[in-house]
Amino acid sequence: MSDRQLLVSKIENGIVVDHIPPGKAFMVLRLLNVDPNARALIAQNVDSKSLGTKDLIKVEGTYLTSRQIDLVALVAPSATLNIISDWQVKEKRRIQLPEIIEGIFKCPNSLCPTNEEYAPPKTSFNVEADGCVETTKLHCTYCGSILYYGSILDFINDPDFTLEGGGLVSKEKIEQVFLDVLIKKGALRLPTSPDEPFTLKSGRKSPYFVNLGALTDGESLGAVKWAFASYIALLREQGEIEDFDYVFGPSYKGIGLATLTCEGLNELYGLDKRYMYDRKEEKEYGDLSADRVIVGAGYFKQGQRILVVDDTITTGATKVESIEKLKLLGDHKVVGFIIAVDRQERLGDTENISDQGAVQYLENEVGVKVFPLENIKTIYDLIKDSLDDEMKQLWINYYDRYGTIKLES
Repeated sequence: MSDRQLLVSKIENGIVVDHIPPGKAFMVLRLLNVDPNARALIAQNVDSKSLGTKDLIKVEGTYLTSRQIDLVALVAPSATLNIISDWQVKEKRRIQLPEIIEGIFKCPNSLCPTNEEYAPPKTSFNVEADGCVETTKLHCTYCGSILYYGSILDFINDPDFTLEGGGLVSKEKIEQVFLDVLIKKGALRLPTSPDEPFTLKSGRKSPYFVNLGALTDGESLGAVKWAFASYIALLREQGEIEDFDYVFGPSYKGIGLATLTCEGLNELYGLDKRYMYDRKEEKEYGDLSADRVIVGAGYFKQGQRILVVDDTITTGATKVESIEKLKLLGDHKVVGFIIAVDRQERLGDTENISDQGAVQYLENEVGVKVFPLENIKTIYDLIKDSLDDEMKQLWINYYDRYGTIKLES
């Protein structure tokens, strides 16, 4: 294959940033904040009808457009973004500067509140642009100081310049990070012996137990926050879920997940959402009008949309309970369930076993789509070689009886 063919070869899924001014590709790559493990191609000084020569960047994988990608317009105002899916251009748009840039550049005023030593607020700049990139200015919203274009480029070219969070991510990367934290931090628990399986709420004797309550250290919580927020942002970007106003976490495990999700969506992707959770017992004191059953309901407005997050789905019974409780809010729409782990089991208990899986029931009968970060078959295939024959057979027998999938030794 010739060099020219290599440069223009298609990718199955990913993004292409095209029409970058010559010599600016590596600056653009830094602003994209691409995962170091991602497969990327950088081409410089490629022939261009409109520009004479240009640079371009291709990144393979199913990638999310980050909230920082429009910053590319600071160094490549003519750049275009192509989102590729199944070898075809799914979307093509011109990259444009955002109206506000937060948490990226430092205010030049040493007395600005954002430069305080302890707990300074996140920097925020209003963007002033008149069509000429060299005259772009950033106005600090806290003190009014101006960051001129030369200083902006100095920041970007600084070897210590980094963008935290919000970079281009893939579903594969999200699955990898989340699975790593489940296994390394002990959230996936195995019985001490095949004779002592875990008893689930349904009465089923399970060969494993997923306990997100074990993830209580800062490193684990950071990974969970990143995984949930990134997966939700990716689903929104791909049009898999509608935009929403609230994140609802069923008590008890869902409460922490809803909190982390809202924080992650705001911190990483600039999405400001509220969260709600339900009480196991109705509140009998204080302000009963707002949150007698659902905490946070006092801010809810009729017709708003809700995304539900939770740890696992086994029989789907608790998810149906959540939907019933949410009816107390009045007019609303549940746009989807984000689940940490789909156990891939059928409805019922130990004796009454449906032919329909819990996920299929929620999607077909309740009308709410389920999006798991992980499923149990993926986890089993990863760990099965570390299981002894008895334990492995326990898994296989369990899924022969209760599963929507079959496991192999």
